[in-house]
Amino acid sequence: MIDPERERGPAPEAPTARDAHQSRPAEPARRPLPGPGYAPRPAAARFAAAVRGPLLGLCVNLVLVVVKAFGGVLSGSAALLADAGHSGADVANNVLVLASLLYSRRPADETHPYGHDRAEVLAAIGSAYLLGGAGIFFGWDSIHKLIVGTPTPKPLALWIALGTLAVKLVIVRVEMAIARDVASQAVLADARDNLADVLSSVAVIIGVLGARLGVIWLDGAAGLAIALLILVTAARIAVTAGNELLEPNLSEALLGRVRQAAGQVPGVRSVTAVTGRAHGSDMLVELSVEVDPRLEVAHGAAIADHVREAIYDAVPEVGDAMVELNTDHVTRLRGRLC
Repeated sequence: MIDPERERGPAPEAPTARDAHQSRPAEPARRPLPGPGYAPRPAAARFAAAVRGPLLGLCVNLVLVVVKAFGGVLSGSAALLADAGHSGADVANNVLVLASLLYSRRPADETHPYGHDRAEVLAAIGSAYLLGGAGIFFGWDSIHKLIVGTPTPKPLALWIALGTLAVKLVIVRVEMAIARDVASQAVLADARDNLADVLSSVAVIIGVLGARLGVIWLDGAAGLAIALLILVTAARIAVTAGNELLEPNLSEALLGRVRQAAGQVPGVRSVTAVTGRAHGSDMLVELSVEVDPRLEVAHGAAIADHVREAIYDAVPEVGDAMVELNTDHVTRLRGRLC
């Protein structure tokens, strides 16, 4: 006689919270770095926030080029004229950063399966070159002032330099906040470029005051010191961007959070290896987990999905996670290199 209960089969299990979590629509791959007041936002909102800083800087720098150029001619300040050339380089840098942000927003395709976020790194390197060129020009101009000397400029140069200093301080603060919010190297490089403008304005102020007080050589000495600081800033930007292109591993603290989140998923016996790399404003991680080797493929795939969701929830910095079951990708990589 057939058992009715066996004929019907086991009763379906009630959906759990994890099942409900798993069935929700997939979130966008890109995730911002969390910070004070962090709240998840769509990619369009983060893109708008990233563009706001360089766009503001572009508008301001276009005005400053005209004001500094006319002010330098009318006041007879060679330092202010050189600073106008520096602002011209800033305009080119703003355009470069905006172009990189627009390009990095392009979705992934067959030739760029990880997206186009690295365009921001290339823009940061371009910013380093522009900033380095401005530092060399400013330094050469300062050496020329030390050797030849400059005529005493009119007070107009001092007022323009003070106004530029105030405006640039506001832009630096805005762009630094945006760079931390959206984790953009291009915006951070643009903020540091504007910080170099602050230093240039300080050099102009010192030079004009020194010249009007009779200390003619102070203009060239201050300019040379600021030029060296600008070159150091350019080198820092280039080293940071170049280091990301070399794809170093992520910090131990972040990898530890990934390991902890994955290890708490039911069915995961242990996490055997975790690595990762930065890709623009995203963090891409790869991890190997040990599960029961007798599991069916569907069950193993479900565990891998749960691991990814656990990582996305616990470590919002991660934009994509690749999970391998019962393997050790680090050991396999070392085998290829040996």
